[in-house]
Amino acid sequence: MTRLLGIHGVRNYKAADTTPDLGGKRLRADWLEALGDRIPGLELETAYYADLLRGERQSDELDDTDVVLVEQWARAWGIDPSGVQGRATGWVRWICGQVAQRSGQRPAVVEKTVRMFFPEVARYFAIRRAAVRERVRGALLRHRPDVVVAHSLGSVVAYEVLHELADELDVRLLLTLGSPLALPHAVFHRLDPLPRDGKGAKPAGVRRWVNVADAGDFVAVPRGELARVFAGVEELPDISIAPAWPHGVLDYLRHRSVSEAIRSR
Repeated sequence: MTRLLGIHGVRNYKAADTTPDLGGKRLRADWLEALGDRIPGLELETAYYADLLRGERQSDELDDTDVVLVEQWARAWGIDPSGVQGRATGWVRWICGQVAQRSGQRPAVVEKTVRMFFPEVARYFAIRRAAVRERVRGALLRHRPDVVVAHSLGSVVAYEVLHELADELDVRLLLTLGSPLALPHAVFHRLDPLPRDGKGAKPAGVRRWVNVADAGDFVAVPRGELARVFAGVEELPDISIAPAWPHGVLDYLRHRSVSEAIRSR
């Protein structure tokens, strides 16, 4: 039997998720379908917090806080964001175009990811961190998983809460997918607990930490840095989950490297 808790990333709120319970059930069904029957004896639950990060803005325009994070992300890609003056739509589009050239992705796909990712990251760190962590903490204590699979921003939440619960849980495997944990300043230097001497630590209640990233996942940057700046992380070789959308959690979950990592926990 494998008790697995899934912790989702950004842009997981759906109009039909009128309660967190309904959102969690819908998310669990999606993850079960993606994992299929490749993990014998799977008992899957999901920690749902998307409603807590839902924004009030109806457009996808970035505000000043979001733009600062985009600047930091651009620098992690080796791009000087001062290459274009101003912070209007054209500035974001230029940066996304530069990242697209480096990652081999379509500029429109990169821009869409930026516009959905950074507002929720900013909201998490600025105003909703405690509420999100409380929701995930409750799910971890109820389910007491052997395996935690955390995608995207969910890997940040998982890292922080697993440190908090270090004396209360025994997690055999933390599997992070498309993680931005190593992203300087935007994420890494804002973590709780703060890294020491440029190094983060594997949560004490986690026996094994494995990280997986698509070669074209422009959120999981800098490339190959996670194992360097976090002690105790195993980096699996870069994979290719979906050329048209290299950050989607369901595509990650369908990849054999993910199911193999879970089975070999």
